[in-house]
Amino acid sequence: MVRMIGAALVAVGSAWLGFGAAGELGARVRALEETEEGLSLMAQELELDAPPLEQLMQRLIPRSRGGARRLFEGCQKALEHLEEEPFSLAWQRLVEKEEVLGREGQACLYPLGEVLGRCGWEEQRRILEVTARRLEQAGARAREERGRMSRVYQALGLSGGALAAILLL
Repeated sequence: MVRMIGAALVAVGSAWLGFGAAGELGARVRALEETEEGLSLMAQELELDAPPLEQLMQRLIPRSRGGARRLFEGCQKALEHLEEEPFSLAWQRLVEKEEVLGREGQACLYPLGEVLGRCGWEEQRRILEVTARRLEQAGARAREERGRMSRVYQALGLSGGALAAILLL
C-alpha cells in the first residue's frame, strides 16, 4: 500500500513538474506581451504631449498591467531617489527584476533607460518603437518555443512519472 502511494506521488510530482515548465513558457509570452503593450501606451503619451517622466509614469501605471505595471511603479519610486541612483541604473535594476521576460526580453529594454527623460520626445519615441519591435520579435520567438516545447515538457512529465511509478511498483 505504501509503495502504491509513493508511486502515485512520484507520478503526480513528475507530471506537475512538466506542466509547471510548460506554464513558465506561457508566462514569458504573457510578460513580453504586457511589456509591449506598456511601451505602446508610453509612445502614445509621449506623442500626445511629451509629459515629464514623473507625470508619464503616473499616467501609465493605472493603464498598464503585469510586468509593465511593476516596471512603471518601480520607475516612479526610482524618480523619487534620483540623488541616490541615476535613472539609467535604476531602470537596469528594475528590468533585471523582471526575470520572467528572459534574457532576450531584458536585453530589448536596457537601451530605453538611457533615453527616457533625457532626450527629446522624438528620440524617446524612436527608441520606444525600436524597443517595441524587438520585444515583438522576442514575443514571436517565445510563442514559437511555447508551441513547440509545451507539449514536450508535458509529455516528459507524464511519461517520466508513469515510468517512475512502474519502476517503484
